[in-house]
Amino acid sequence: MKNEELKIIQDFYDFMLWMIRHIEKYPRHHRYSLGYAMESRMQKILELLLKAKYHKEKRVLLDDVNIELEILRFQLRLSKDLAVLAVKSYGFGSKSLLAIGSQAGGWSKSR
Repeated sequence: MKNEELKIIQDFYDFMLWMIRHIEKYPRHHRYSLGYAMESRMQKILELLLKAKYHKEKRVLLDDVNIELEILRFQLRLSKDLAVLAVKSYGFGSKSLLAIGSQAGGWSKSR
């Protein structure tokens, strides 16, 4: 098992934990619509990363991770534009997702 594989999973888990703590503070309407959609998407990304860890054909799974990350980036942006996520938090979250996406791309290309 490569450290890169473990790092991407740990980095995404850390991002997920950070994001869920922010979603808990969303106003009720946004928490149960946008927040729920974001949490579901993060669960799916984590599942895909864990499957890729053990699967021989990682590329397809990692392509799916990148698509889900792209949708999550837009959901994060929407959170900022709706003023339910602070601009500073949006900056941190965007940088985190960019780094995770880069790791996924590197992992995919190494296969």
